[in-house]
Amino acid sequence: MSLIQRIDALLPQTQCGKCGHAGCRPYAQGLAAGEAINKCPPGGAETIAALARLLETPIIDLDPSRGSAPPQVAYIREAECIGCTKCIQACPVDAIVGAAKLMHTVIASECTGCDLCLAPCPVDCIDLLPLPDTLIPIVGGLAQTPLQQAARTQRRDHARRRHEQRNARLQRDEARRQAERLARNQRPVGPTAGNSDAAPDPIKAAIERVKAQKAASSDAALKQAKIAAAMSRAQLSKARSAFGNAPSEAQLEQLRHLEEAAEQAQRRLDALLAEPGHVSA
Repeated sequence: MSLIQRIDALLPQTQCGKCGHAGCRPYAQGLAAGEAINKCPPGGAETIAALARLLETPIIDLDPSRGSAPPQVAYIREAECIGCTKCIQACPVDAIVGAAKLMHTVIASECTGCDLCLAPCPVDCIDLLPLPDTLIPIVGGLAQTPLQQAARTQRRDHARRRHEQRNARLQRDEARRQAERLARNQRPVGPTAGNSDAAPDPIKAAIERVKAQKAASSDAALKQAKIAAAMSRAQLSKARSAFGNAPSEAQLEQLRHLEEAAEQAQRRLDALLAEPGHVSA
């Protein structure tokens, strides 16, 4: 193996980006070029020591500014999910399944606990939970026996392959989009040879553009209404949990305001869903 491959084999393959790179492989490339060995919280002291041995450099403490990375797994509170797909787009190993306007869920056995799905979620419906005992920890410091280390290596290799497959898919999708844009730009404008009477009707084209703009505006309004309703419900739920069973007068007043806001947001959403052409999702 090349030096970069040997370095990459020592990294935990969470693809979390806490090292400042877009994944473990880019960090391996940086390490091969002389970058500091203490930027990987998921690897921790174990990975630092392994990198120090491989690169023949002194062991140093983990950089505290990189944060922490305990063994964890993402969990989506599905009743609050609005189907925006932002978490799906952020997951580096395709561990989240779902579709636009439909509920999403996390495949726990594929999740690396990178926490990259938290920030994009507009309704804050994702939690990071402790890794179940049934799953093999991918982070450093938890594999003690040769059998545990072999199982962890296997899971890391699997996570690396999923990340590579995702990157390849994204590249294919981008290449296809560029080809489609190029084809549209090269498409002849006006009547084609042998069909001189096929020129588009400008009035009809203008009407179609107005219809498309109205449809796009309606879809955008519906999306915003769904987000507003979900956020209102989430805020109300959090407030009820925080205030407990015996809220004060001030807290009761705050709860009333939150309840009114949630009801108003839901009425707005219901009104939009009731419009012709919309189907409740």
